[in-house]
Amino acid sequence: MPNLEEIENLVIATVRNLSEDFVIPELNTPKPESSLYGNGGPLDSMALVNLIADIEEAIGEHYNIAITLADEKAISARNSPFATVRRLAEATAERIADAE
Repeated sequence: MPNLEEIENLVIATVRNLSEDFVIPELNTPKPESSLYGNGGPLDSMALVNLIADIEEAIGEHYNIAITLADEKAISARNSPFATVRRLAEATAERIADAE
């Protein structure tokens, strides 16, 4: 199982690629505390959907683990797992742990 640092690095790389595809300069050099979605985050809903799909695909390719990030748990969470890079990495790590 990948550790949180590995997952965070994968999320950062995926966010960086998305920022190039969607031309989002604020995310060209993402950090763990970078805002993503909601409360001033630069992603709109279409970019968020693409980011989620890209991360799920990357987890499958790198670790051969199938996860779903946008489920009822994520949607109903009091603190959105999509708010920052770190929260997204933590949510991804939780889904990986649940899948194993």
